[in-house]
Amino acid sequence: MHIAMFMDYHPDTLGGVQTAVASLCRGLEGAGHRVTLFVAPMPGADAPVRDDLAARAIVALRPFAGIVVNGFAMVVPTARDNALIDAVFAARGPVDLVHTHTTYGVAIAGMKAARRHRIPLVHTAQSRDDSFIEHTSPVPYASALVLRTLHGRFVPHALHMPHRAESRAARHAWWTIVGQAQAADRVIAPTRHFAAELLAHGLTKPLDVVSNGVDDELVESNSAAAYSERGEHDPLRLVWCGRLSREKRLLEAMEAVRRVPRCTLDIYGDGDLCADAAALIAENGLADRITLHGSVTRREWLAAAATADALLFTSYGFDTQGMVLLEAVAVGLPIVHCDPVLRESVPEGAGRLTDGPSAVSISETLAELVAEPAALTKMRAALDGCGDTVRQSRQVAAVLDVYREATAPPAADPPAVPRTLEEVPTAPGALPLVGHSLRALRDAPAFVTSLSELGPIVRIYFGRKTGYLLTTPDLVREIGLGDAEFNRDDLREAIEDVAGGSVNVLRGAEHKLRRRMIAPALRQSRLSEYTAAAADIAETWSAGLPGDTRVNLMDEAHGLILDTVSSTLFTADFSAEARRAIRDNVPWLLGQVILRTALPPQLRRLRVIANLRWRRKARHLRGVIGEVIAEYRRRDEDFNDVVSALIRHTDPETGARLSDEHIIDEAILMLAGGVGSMASLAGWLWHEVMLRPAVAERLYAELDAVVGSDPVRPAHLTALPYLKQVVAETLRFWGPWISASNADGEVTIDGLTIPPGSAVMFSPYMVQHDRRYFAHPDVFDPDRWSPQRAGEIDKKASLSFGVGRRRCLGDHFATLEIALASAALLARWRPTPDPDYVVRASNRDFVLSPSGLPVTLRPR
Repeated sequence: MHIAMFMDYHPDTLGGVQTAVASLCRGLEGAGHRVTLFVAPMPGADAPVRDDLAARAIVALRPFAGIVVNGFAMVVPTARDNALIDAVFAARGPVDLVHTHTTYGVAIAGMKAARRHRIPLVHTAQSRDDSFIEHTSPVPYASALVLRTLHGRFVPHALHMPHRAESRAARHAWWTIVGQAQAADRVIAPTRHFAAELLAHGLTKPLDVVSNGVDDELVESNSAAAYSERGEHDPLRLVWCGRLSREKRLLEAMEAVRRVPRCTLDIYGDGDLCADAAALIAENGLADRITLHGSVTRREWLAAAATADALLFTSYGFDTQGMVLLEAVAVGLPIVHCDPVLRESVPEGAGRLTDGPSAVSISETLAELVAEPAALTKMRAALDGCGDTVRQSRQVAAVLDVYREATAPPAADPPAVPRTLEEVPTAPGALPLVGHSLRALRDAPAFVTSLSELGPIVRIYFGRKTGYLLTTPDLVREIGLGDAEFNRDDLREAIEDVAGGSVNVLRGAEHKLRRRMIAPALRQSRLSEYTAAAADIAETWSAGLPGDTRVNLMDEAHGLILDTVSSTLFTADFSAEARRAIRDNVPWLLGQVILRTALPPQLRRLRVIANLRWRRKARHLRGVIGEVIAEYRRRDEDFNDVVSALIRHTDPETGARLSDEHIIDEAILMLAGGVGSMASLAGWLWHEVMLRPAVAERLYAELDAVVGSDPVRPAHLTALPYLKQVVAETLRFWGPWISASNADGEVTIDGLTIPPGSAVMFSPYMVQHDRRYFAHPDVFDPDRWSPQRAGEIDKKASLSFGVGRRRCLGDHFATLEIALASAALLARWRPTPDPDYVVRASNRDFVLSPSGLPVTLRPR
């Protein structure tokens, strides 16, 4: 397995979580698994770089404005960090499971990555944040409340927490502790007592108790350390190890030792109390009995522990287990501790529990041990043979069992289609008036991929419109290939000014007739001519790109696709003005289509200025195209382009011909449907290739062998199988996020009756990112389309171009155009992305669009 670990500390800082996670990583790697560790940076460290991502097993996320809390850099989950995580997942993937260990920014980023990539999520609850805040914050209640509020912005806190006798600050902190755990698929607690606390505070997710472990190599390196028995009159040699902060209660430990003259204390660690500890030593003349060793390696600490008389462990109400306790057991070191719940981690007879946590109670226990040397001998005897029980290798098997449970496919049959509308689940997050529109517009991929878990049909609201989203390909095909009648009146109303009579918004017989009448323009005989023209345009475009200069490939993609589609529509020399009008108006109009469609009509009408601009640009574009079509009719020639085919075709069944207005509608539809989607898909292909050096080098090698320095021609495509696989994977990975039609009458879906006027929707993006239909769906893997793996592909789940009567007529030309554009670019150039730019998916169209692709082009 490949596990992505997330924790809010850097592994080079001091702490039990850091030690436990480092040990687990080594244990998993020793068992043959692979780990990528995402961490907070060292305080003061530079921002992370994006180069050589595939080789990086430890990845530091960006700190928040240099803020340090208790000696640790603070991370807030950001889009920039999300992009870095996604890039590492892509370079080092596939990732099988995400495992988080903390409750702050890095862990939240890990949770979001697991949900974004639809990867199982395991969370180990390691720390008592409630106790940490109460010990370290000058204003515990305010700190816990702020933390809960911030945490709740990223992690759902939708749980029932029983009332308990605890402070208000502690209760707020427990919301973050349990909220983080509740967001996981499975939860691990290192001890039974902490598992009981989690359950008592409202955790309902599957919970396993798996102890942390001590690195096997460290145990073995200290197995031969010689311990010399303490003589009757020798001082009691104590060691203390941990972070020098108040929750660890170091000063209480030092005060207890001060009270017992025949006692020494060696302190290993560093932190905020260093100056206070040094002052206490100086003020009380304890330099001969108490020594501050500072931060040391685990190996040095264990070597010191192996030769001491006992560990003094003064934490109380804070540690859930205590890695230092396990390390003491590993080297056979007796333990003096204050917290009764920690007896679970101390073998029977191997430790001494003080009567209380105060320095006085601790000193009384130490005085007893000074007077009774034989007691330590008995405690050491009780530890014989216990060292192996805390080895990490003993715990890895249990952790892997949890991983297997988390990654196992659901045992139960998939939920049946509801029998009544009342049984259909509603997507969470609807708002008054706008319904789910804002959620969809804000983050379409996360919104749609969250819905399949709710059931085969999910109710969605867009304003006052009720929609029913089909989440399985079988239901999508039942509707797409069935006889039910649908309309797209909402879309028609939204785009009425620009292309309100195009085939995609027509219904019934009118729709069937229009499809028949435009199909000849996209027949194979004409397609070969369009493809040749597209190759010429792509070659000219690629040759004209500036080398060693920063360019935005998304701007270039839109320009290229606009030129290609408009040149395919009109090849006549008198159509230059139409092509200029297309360049000037279509990009903005495209950006408005998705917004106008998603917003309810009453809200759309409030956008007065945008609506005026929309109508003005639509009139200008339609007028210019209309003038060209009139000239086509006047000349009465076949220019071997789309408009010529549309003008000259007569339907053999009805004798109907397309009017100028009809041709304008279809021309603008081809521009709208082709330019936005194809430019976005071309951009995503280039982005994915740049993210993956192995894919890029394989593609470059294929292009060098087939195309070389020659111009790219359509004939090359048959000899570029890997490029075809990359195109196919791009179509799967970045398929349209939504497709919707309205029911003209009652529609029956597997026995469920949908009322007239309801929207019936499906999401190719959602289905094509569902692991029920594609293995590792959030991994960009062109080889899944290779002949050797053809059996893995569930063809009915490939929905990017639609199904049945509404399937896109231009699908074949679209794939050829994307392939030609990519071949022309990558045969000549090696694009290098700007490392500081975060590529985001924006809702410009029904196909998500890269926000930008700033690159530097290097000649190949």
